[in-house]
Amino acid sequence: MYRLDNINEIADLGLDDYLYGDGVCVVEWAEKGLSLLPREHLMIEIGYLGDTDRRLLFQPGSQRYREMLSRLRSIRE
Repeated sequence: MYRLDNINEIADLGLDDYLYGDGVCVVEWAEKGLSLLPREHLMIEIGYLGDTDRRLLFQPGSQRYREMLSRLRSIRE
């Protein structure tokens, strides 16, 4: 979505086919179209820390993803 300037351009992409279809949909620059995203989503923010280092911030948009992240944390520990 980084090349799009307004919400109307984003809506015209036909995102519903991707967002509400089967499988996983990954959207870069999703913050530009937050109002179009499904209520149930997982936002992953990638932060630049250095040439080879990144920080991942997971923001669950629903109970389903809060539970998923909780299960992932328990596996990691």
